[in-house]
Amino acid sequence: MRRVVLRLEKRQLLGIFTRNLSKNTSRTKETSETPSEESQEDYFQDLNARINKYKHELSKNKSLASFRARELTSQIANISQSIASVKSKQSLLSSLMDPNSLSNIPSSVSIEILSNGTAQMAPSIFLRTPLKTYLFNCPEGAARFIPSLRLKGNNIQDIFVTRGVWDNIGGISGILLGKDPSTPITRLHGAMSVKNFLECIRPFQDADFGSAKYPSQVEECPFSQGVYEDPAMKVTYIPLSAPLSASVGNRKGSSLDMAYLIQLTKPTRRIDVNKILKLKVPKGPLIGQLKAGNSITLSDGSVITPDDVYMDEDPNGTEMPVLLVAECFDQHCLDSLASSSVLQPFLNGTQTLNYMVHLSKSDILRLPKYENFLSGLGSDCQHIIVNGDGPCIPHSEGIYRQQRRLHQLSGILYPDLFPKWTGIVTQNSKLARIDKSFVYAAPLQRFYMRTGGGEEPITLDLREELLEDERSKDCQNTTEEKDIFKKKCFELVEMSEKVLTEEPVEFPCVSFLGTSSATPSKYRNVTGYLVETSPSSSFLVDVGEATLGQLRVLYGDQRCLEILVGLNAVFITHAHQDHIGGIFSIIEKRREAFTKLGIPFKKMALICNRNVTKPLKTYTQSFSSIEDLYVEVNLSTVVSTSHERNIPLSPVQEITPLLPHDLYNASLWGIEHVRAVQVHHTRMANGFVFLCKGKKLVFSGDTKPCDLLVKEGDEADLLIHECTFEDGFEKDAERKKHSTMGQAVDIAMRMKAKSTILTHFSARYTKVPPLPDYLDEKGNIGVAMDNLRARCDHWQLIPRLIPLFRHMFKEELFELGLRKDQRDLRQQVIDFKNSESVVNVQKTVVGKRAAPSNLSKNSKKNRTPNS
Repeated sequence: MRRVVLRLEKRQLLGIFTRNLSKNTSRTKETSETPSEESQEDYFQDLNARINKYKHELSKNKSLASFRARELTSQIANISQSIASVKSKQSLLSSLMDPNSLSNIPSSVSIEILSNGTAQMAPSIFLRTPLKTYLFNCPEGAARFIPSLRLKGNNIQDIFVTRGVWDNIGGISGILLGKDPSTPITRLHGAMSVKNFLECIRPFQDADFGSAKYPSQVEECPFSQGVYEDPAMKVTYIPLSAPLSASVGNRKGSSLDMAYLIQLTKPTRRIDVNKILKLKVPKGPLIGQLKAGNSITLSDGSVITPDDVYMDEDPNGTEMPVLLVAECFDQHCLDSLASSSVLQPFLNGTQTLNYMVHLSKSDILRLPKYENFLSGLGSDCQHIIVNGDGPCIPHSEGIYRQQRRLHQLSGILYPDLFPKWTGIVTQNSKLARIDKSFVYAAPLQRFYMRTGGGEEPITLDLREELLEDERSKDCQNTTEEKDIFKKKCFELVEMSEKVLTEEPVEFPCVSFLGTSSATPSKYRNVTGYLVETSPSSSFLVDVGEATLGQLRVLYGDQRCLEILVGLNAVFITHAHQDHIGGIFSIIEKRREAFTKLGIPFKKMALICNRNVTKPLKTYTQSFSSIEDLYVEVNLSTVVSTSHERNIPLSPVQEITPLLPHDLYNASLWGIEHVRAVQVHHTRMANGFVFLCKGKKLVFSGDTKPCDLLVKEGDEADLLIHECTFEDGFEKDAERKKHSTMGQAVDIAMRMKAKSTILTHFSARYTKVPPLPDYLDEKGNIGVAMDNLRARCDHWQLIPRLIPLFRHMFKEELFELGLRKDQRDLRQQVIDFKNSESVVNVQKTVVGKRAAPSNLSKNSKKNRTPNS
């Protein structure tokens, strides 16, 4: 516990200094309060006082080998190390934030494509320098996929938004949640009201461990600021529609589009090795003096100035390239862009634009007016298209490789993901599509604005040969393990063949679009379930961030459009972000799907509580109106014909009568009956019990063990129950109001569920949760991985995969078992110390009780007659 406190103290210290020092990173005015220098000194004094206190106590300790002495020594060392680390970081940051420091002008700057808009993510790009990373648009799933570019949320301090739409801001909350408290302030450029929206959804964050609040402070930089500047570059804001313009009509000010003109700072001139050799400058400190800009005198008396050894200046200005990032939604935006005074020097040939990233859709790019605008930029400009029309290539190596291994185990449960692509993804231009002067960029592709060299290229290896290597690696086990694995594989194949020979019962079919709790991991997305009741009818239960992306890779874009059109309803169990973060894109893309397929639009039903509708209303007020795209069924409202007020909500609500009569059709929807059951999580959390095609489906949502759910779900055909924690974390589960695996299995047994699938595992289990032996004993309990598609007649196959998972994830499960053993050992040590302390206390108490009686005897014995 003390070590945890010390780590927190260290984080607080780092946060104090980095937030203060971030004031100097730009010309922006920080609106958040930051601690003063006096409070920093007070904090240092407090920590030094603790060190002195611990040293004083240590000096009184008789034995330096005792546990208490070792604990004190460790505490003194940890606090001292924390103070030294903070002061070191303070010094480093002070130098990094100095705009006049030559060392802060990056030697390397590159444009990198996080997503080209295909596969799982909307378009997004990075500007990367050795010291900082700048993100342009932050779609859903960004936090999950930025590691593919060897980045973390901590690396991102500036997010530039081109349009205030969900595709460009949906991943910001995930990025902020992934930041450490010690990181500098995060600046949001462009679209207004993003910060207000983030504050709206902040109360609905969830976390398995630690705090769910944003660790990083956020500052909004509006377009009125005009310019953002730091040591690396100058970014000029170009508004693409004036807020007061009559042509804008009733358009919200927060939906103001923004283009960005990026001009790199002139780099320091580098030493020319050939000139050094020609002038016979010896190796050593003299060269360092020249690099620092000082003249030197050689042993022969000749004076060498820095200009004598610097490389010649680039006459073409390629060391100071200029980049334009723009997304034109309509012709009005295009007119604003073409008439911008900022761009006139580039349009009339006075200055050269080197790169332009186009985020505009293809119908805008094909306009004659747009083509005229591009021709005015000259032939030296490289045009990079990042709008969803580029080559469709996987964005992540780990997700696809794991799915292929799962597909190898059972192709009918784990289908191949789209795009079905094999090969090597590199950062060069080999995979890009070239069309005249346009480059349709591929994911991860890199364009150097200033080449510094030394960066190791990023590659994604998805070759079939690699999968064969993993198969052979799996076979490197003992003979006994191989025999068990073969036996389990044979049993699964035998049962699969039996199922396939029987009369097929495909629906209802449940697809697991995310199995992670609170935050996504590399291999698992957050919660989302698609329930198909027929080829043309379906509904969703919970919609975590990037649910739409999961649908795209599981079904392909064409089938995804059909699913969105046939999506009749969305049921939300509760308002935590890992359950509602993807609802915005589902609602908006569903409307687009009707347009693309040429079908008249039809609203869907949204069944949720009022905490879910609050972010939806805030989004409508701030960005884009979506409230007319769905019909809300509010589970927080009591429907009553009486005049009574404050009627308490029933713990079990019949939802079927509340569904919109003009939308709900039992036979078309495939839902005969549905009820909401209050569960033990947030104040308004529900599980759902469906009757679909004669099958009883129960979704627990997030909950600790709930007797009411057991009662209402009695003899369910399929129970899908959350399992956030492994056994041994009962206290954490109770505190966070979640379930352990053992508790979830107990619920399934008491409910007498015919089949159970466990899901919603903590993100600490990156690939797989622990798989205890009692899962095999039950025989009807399975574990879900992402992209599991479970047809009704395949539910019985899922438990058969558990022994195969133990073989497939042998190394991961070994690590989990090792962690459990370490926890058990630590707990045994704590229990032993506590019992030892109790014994010592008991001895002390007994001694104190016995002392008075001895004294009384001695006093009687020594008492004189005169006493």
